[in-house]
Amino acid sequence: MSKWIKTSHKGVRYREHESRKVGRIQKDRYYSIRFQVRGVAVETGIGWVSDGVTIGDCIEKLKTFRTNAKTGSGAPTKMKEVHSADAARQLQTITIKDFIDIHYLPFSKVTKSPGQHEKECQHSSVWIVPVIGDRPVVELSGVSILHILKGGMNAAQRAPRTTQYVFSTVGQVFKYAQQMGIMPAGAKYQGRELKLSVNARRQRFLSRDEASKLLTLIRSRDKTVADMVEFSLLTGCQQGELFAMKWQQVSIETASILLLDTKNKSDRNLYLTERAIEIIKNQPPGLPQDFVFRDKAGKPWTHCPRAFTLALEDSRLNDGVTDSRLRIVWHSLRHTAASWLAINGVDLFKISKILGHKSTVMTQRYSHLSEQSIRDAMEQAMK
Repeated sequence: MSKWIKTSHKGVRYREHESRKVGRIQKDRYYSIRFQVRGVAVETGIGWVSDGVTIGDCIEKLKTFRTNAKTGSGAPTKMKEVHSADAARQLQTITIKDFIDIHYLPFSKVTKSPGQHEKECQHSSVWIVPVIGDRPVVELSGVSILHILKGGMNAAQRAPRTTQYVFSTVGQVFKYAQQMGIMPAGAKYQGRELKLSVNARRQRFLSRDEASKLLTLIRSRDKTVADMVEFSLLTGCQQGELFAMKWQQVSIETASILLLDTKNKSDRNLYLTERAIEIIKNQPPGLPQDFVFRDKAGKPWTHCPRAFTLALEDSRLNDGVTDSRLRIVWHSLRHTAASWLAINGVDLFKISKILGHKSTVMTQRYSHLSEQSIRDAMEQAMK
């Protein structure tokens, strides 16, 4: 995606097409204008030079829109109100690639988190644009073009979860195009009709012996990472919660850590065992705003530690395991913690509170383990 280039006229800028030219030398340009409507910044594309758009057209339209905004007469609020009939027709034929590059990704950058925006850029550049980028964006209201994308991903043997994520981004592109008035009235995104649901729940958890073996291998490589793994097994916290944990959230007095802005959008207390408190105390002290667990350079973790990955390979716990649900990964630590609680007779309501589930629905997967502990207790009592 080419960068925006300012012109000498305030409020007018353009992008250059990567390959298409107008004449022998000049690259084709897509012009856009920026102005304010009731104090809110508005940007709207005018069109390509190859379609007859000139910088003079942009200047005239900018003057008109600014006047409308000041007087309140015909002030634009939607894309279809901003463009002239000719410009509206151009939008109806804009390709998926151009719409994503010119309109959607700039919108995504200012409205989504950096991580989410980066993922949408990856989905667009690796899958959406190469496979269906040359098709008109209005075709996203149909299901045939989605089958083409799904077929391309299936042929490349992409994981079902990856396909699901990519189609989620396509849905966001469709939604924004609909907000801009490009899609036909009443059009609905058909991605849900493709049955892309995936059962990616982890089904395997570590035994006590397997966990001990893995911890020993990790500790020989990196003591801090071993502490993080053991802490996860003791508390069942999410990887993101562990990485984001700061000293100001820790209370040794109450043996708890206040987790802020968790995955389910709420705060909760993480209660600590004596061993978990010991692990926290073993970490290098820091200021209240410092992270509890830091790498060797003193920086917070942002991805799965390499010491964990290498130790897992050495453990051979995943040898011969082809089903992703049965492979041990970092998230398996949380699943293991919950499974151990269920096996030891902790009721599902308490497990849901420990894990931070909003309801016991997600915790029901551990019910068979809990039932087994009840049967064992009955067998022992009746002997």
